Amino acid sequence: MATAQPGDTSAPDTLADRTLRLRSDRQTFDQRAQVFLAEGNVEMRLGRSVLRADRLRIELQQRRAVAEGNVSVELDRQRIQGSRLEYDFEQERGVLEEAFGQVDIGQLQAAGSPAAALSPQRLVRFRAVRIRFDANNWEGEQVQLTNDPLDPPELEIRSPRVTSTLQADGSSLLIAEAGQLVFDQVFFLPLPIRLRFDSLNRQPPISLFYDDFDREELRRGLILQANFELLQDPHLSLVLSPQLYPQRLWGSDQGVLDGIGLRTDFRWRQPEANAQTSLFAELRGIVFEELARRLRAQVEHRVATGNGGQVTYTYAYRERFFSGRLGFQIVENRLGASYRSPTLRLGNTGLDFSYRIAADYIDALGQLGDIDTDPDLALAKTTERIQLARLQLGATLTRSFPLWSPPKTAADPPPRFSALPIEQGIWLNTGVSSSQSLYSNGRVQSYTAGSIGIDAVIGAFVADTFDYTNLRVTYSNGFLAGASPFLFDRITTREQLVLGFLQQLYGPLRVGAETTLDLQSGQQVDITYRLGYDRRTYGFSLQYNPVRQSGALELRVEGLNWDPRQLPQKPTTGASVHEP
Repeated sequence: MATAQPGDTSAPDTLADRTLRLRSDRQTFDQRAQVFLAEGNVEMRLGRSVLRADRLRIELQQRRAVAEGNVSVELDRQRIQGSRLEYDFEQERGVLEEAFGQVDIGQLQAAGSPAAALSPQRLVRFRAVRIRFDANNWEGEQVQLTNDPLDPPELEIRSPRVTSTLQADGSSLLIAEAGQLVFDQVFFLPLPIRLRFDSLNRQPPISLFYDDFDREELRRGLILQANFELLQDPHLSLVLSPQLYPQRLWGSDQGVLDGIGLRTDFRWRQPEANAQTSLFAELRGIVFEELARRLRAQVEHRVATGNGGQVTYTYAYRERFFSGRLGFQIVENRLGASYRSPTLRLGNTGLDFSYRIAADYIDALGQLGDIDTDPDLALAKTTERIQLARLQLGATLTRSFPLWSPPKTAADPPPRFSALPIEQGIWLNTGVSSSQSLYSNGRVQSYTAGSIGIDAVIGAFVADTFDYTNLRVTYSNGFLAGASPFLFDRITTREQLVLGFLQQLYGPLRVGAETTLDLQSGQQVDITYRLGYDRRTYGFSLQYNPVRQSGALELRVEGLNWDPRQLPQKPTTGASVHEP
């Protein structure tokens, strides 16, 4: 047995002309058996592989290594740790026991996400009983995944099998077999379907929401929806979502199939053209003889312009709009194109300016003759669909003034119930907007309004009780001339007041509401109630709107790619059509 001095040892010409470099505190070499033994701060480098451990045995003839104690393996941009490793360094494959580490599943795309401001990466930690890996992939058994950098983790995904694949951009794709969601090591939620995590925002695996708007015989009530991704290409996404309507399963004249629906979402991303094409279709009940009135669909092609704007081409069938005092309206057909500008900062004034131009051909309920400006009369008298072209021009000018903010100190407590520290302060928000709509029958609807409001956030949301209060008050008033011949985009509220609050009660529990009041008629136009349970890494939100007869239960998971905005399409607000 030959003994080497501490330091570097090289074994050239033994592994296909590649050089193995070994550094450790103590080394021995059996020349006859061609076996290296190394102990203490061991580091082995071979090609793209770097292995570190407390103890290492290298069998040169078998081209195999066995490492024990604080083992870590680096292959390109992958790093995995564990207690014991068996590694074939010729094929760059190995098996690691009691493994743990972290992977980057890509850049955050949602600019408004709190995690995006914290870090541009989506880092997911994992632990596994055993991992089999090569240079680009690994497969784990009995795996625990978490987005929480602290122990014990607030949220875990436990799966019997997880695979990780290194992508061309250096991020990783994680696919977890059906398993469990574990909250605070106490509450377990089964996940019956495979999960996929990467750099793209995707729908949560299961959605639960409430939607009771439609003709009486088509109202769905409570909706349970499972989301299955059928295509896994980075540029193609196809999600098939069966829906279950428990309130319509029994008592329907159409039978059980009336309580089952189907939704599909298709997206085709074209990075070289800065474009995306999407298709949405939804069948409310599998009753094919009533297909025309049960189907909703939309095709959209978006092209990003070089200056940050966006051109959109759209065809929509039975599109839904919430039109304030006119309630929900359905547009049977809409074909159009629009350009939305980026938000432009006007020099050093602090003013933000944006505009929108749109042209559409529309088939919807309306009045070609005399127009009833009273909402109740308009709803009672309008029974016919009309077809007109519409040209829309809109612009908005806004500025926000900070009135107060507390001084920040190094003694400020770290986040407890939020992903990021809460930005406290009081802001005065002002704005002016204008919308001009011209119709092919000669009608014109013109609306120019100003708004002023206060937004106050007080409390760091770290104490147990009443440590977070958010109050919002916005008043707007304007000049309205003319009226739209359609119901869905007719402006009926000229002067309005928006009131909102969100208040911590105890720990992660917050309650809130937001309402819109028509000050001329004294009527409540809209209201939404919210109950939230918020933690640093996840949160639940229950929302209900009795005016729109809709609600949703949403699960927020920070740092992963479950985007609540990918939930089933919410009805568009009619007024939003007029604003850029």
